Amino acid sequence: MTEWFHSWFDSSYYHLLYHHRDDLEAEMFIKHLFPEIDLAPNLKILDLACGKGRHAQIMNKMGYFVTGIDLSKSNIEEANQMAAKDLEFFVHDMRKPFRESFYDLVTNLFTSFGYFDTIEEHAEVLENIRHNLKPGGLFILDYLNPHYVKKHLVEQEEKRIDGVDFFIKRTINMDTVIKSIEVRDGDRKYHFEERVRLFSHSDFLRLFSQFNFEIREVWGNYNLSRYSRSSPRQIIYTKCTL
Repeated sequence: MTEWFHSWFDSSYYHLLYHHRDDLEAEMFIKHLFPEIDLAPNLKILDLACGKGRHAQIMNKMGYFVTGIDLSKSNIEEANQMAAKDLEFFVHDMRKPFRESFYDLVTNLFTSFGYFDTIEEHAEVLENIRHNLKPGGLFILDYLNPHYVKKHLVEQEEKRIDGVDFFIKRTINMDTVIKSIEVRDGDRKYHFEERVRLFSHSDFLRLFSQFNFEIREVWGNYNLSRYSRSSPRQIIYTKCTL
């Protein structure tokens, strides 16, 4: 059975639904973040699940060598339009190894984790990240906050974008948010699904400890306010102790 993200992330309807993602917000987030992590210039960064490369491009403009990898072929095709000497993009599944002891920082931003069916698959991702990093390298995970999601869940929503209708239903089943997306484009109808696991802060503490990531700071939003149970995000700054 094909995993949901293979068809959805490469669909033109995915890009249409999320066309509003704010490049200015992404730029402000990165420019707030990097002074906080005291990252030296001219280092190498891996942007894991980079999408169309909006964060990777910003980091590259700040003077870093940046690699973006993403499972979506269409995302990488678009990202490659801005590839440069120190900015590269590849189609790659984060569950598979990629370059060992090469990067000073790995980023995984905008809830680009939690897509898989088993804890073991998510653990594979963290193990790969550990191997991506040079000794003492840094990892930053930007993830949703389950407490906030449960409190603010919008169960049904309808959107019309460029003549295409989206009918969205959200449910929480055990520890997973399931978004059912019905698309009506003229006479054509399609159905897609998103599934994201609700990893709590304590879940991440256990996972990071298992793979020798030491948590240095946790922020709760893109302005880097301190994390609390009511925060919309978990932005977790870690260092690999191996």
